[in-house]
Amino acid sequence: MSNAVVSSLKSAFDRSCGMLEQFIDVCPDEIWNKKFGGWPIWRQIYHAVGTIDFFVAQSAADFGSKPLAPEAGNLSADYSGPAATKAQVKTLMTAMQAKAEAYFAGLTDASLAGKNEGLSSRLNMDFSHATTCSMLAGHALYHLGSGDAALREAGLKGIF
Repeated sequence: MSNAVVSSLKSAFDRSCGMLEQFIDVCPDEIWNKKFGGWPIWRQIYHAVGTIDFFVAQSAADFGSKPLAPEAGNLSADYSGPAATKAQVKTLMTAMQAKAEAYFAGLTDASLAGKNEGLSSRLNMDFSHATTCSMLAGHALYHLGSGDAALREAGLKGIF
């Protein structure tokens, strides 16, 4: 079975992760730590990367530890601790990408319409696996957009 639709959705996710990594590599420290769009850029990128398991974990046991306090990645919570370093975010990305890889590997084109039990229970509404896959890429790109805008506002070349 080819699973062409799953492959296409995974390709969009992989592209968003590649762009996040590219952003981390080119973002100057003064922008990394600058507040833009309501939060420091580092926190938006940390959130985009660190919530991948929120989308794909099927049980609480599937959530991994993060290098900072949980509230660092929760944009609705106050956080006054240290900023995540670029190295910490890249390490976290490697772990989160492995979780996403396992999630995608368990999907077939036929299963995409099925309910994502983990995400549905966390958000108390029904989400299909297809919706989850599109949300993975879309969520990352949303936060990457804030970073890209911060680069451009500083007169630098953006990622997009």
